[in-house]
Amino acid sequence: AGWPAAPQPLTVAGYGSDPKITTPSVPWPLTLNPHQHEILRIAADLMLPEDARSPSGGSLPLDAFIDEWISAPYPLHQADRALILPGLQWLDAETTRRFGVDFTQADEVQHRAVFDTIAYRSNQQPEFADAIRFFARLRTLMLAGFYSLPQGIKDIGYMGNQPVEGDYPGPTQEATAHLNAALAKLGLKPVTPG
Repeated sequence: AGWPAAPQPLTVAGYGSDPKITTPSVPWPLTLNPHQHEILRIAADLMLPEDARSPSGGSLPLDAFIDEWISAPYPLHQADRALILPGLQWLDAETTRRFGVDFTQADEVQHRAVFDTIAYRSNQQPEFADAIRFFARLRTLMLAGFYSLPQGIKDIGYMGNQPVEGDYPGPTQEATAHLNAALAKLGLKPVTPG
């Protein structure tokens, strides 16, 4: 399947220079239709399957994250819009070309066959160059969305952003030892707690 044409750029206003953090809202219209959301949920399940530590990507609102991302009127977001929207069309067209059904109607083996064509740069064939760029960027956005959610934060064991009651106790002995080992490798003076 050929690569679809890029969509028209958005002309809506963004947050401006002073977003209202205390009352968050999305001041621009969202882009994706239900079919495109379903494609993204299937893709999220393939890219981020359920494991012992976290749910599958398709069970999380990663499709909503990508919809808001590509709907934002900022240059980076618009560049992603120009890649993601044609990429979703391409997935449908390529799956239909190969299997006679669109991406949402295909089974997991068929999904994987299409993804395996574009997921690895080593497989690159000139006719799939745009689709490979699409897959790489979609994967990056999926991971960014996942690791910004509580489930992703828990998955990597991130323990920051936790309130501490009372006086700050300082870093643990283990953290201080790790820091001092790194400083020693750089020829820098170690730190002493306190």
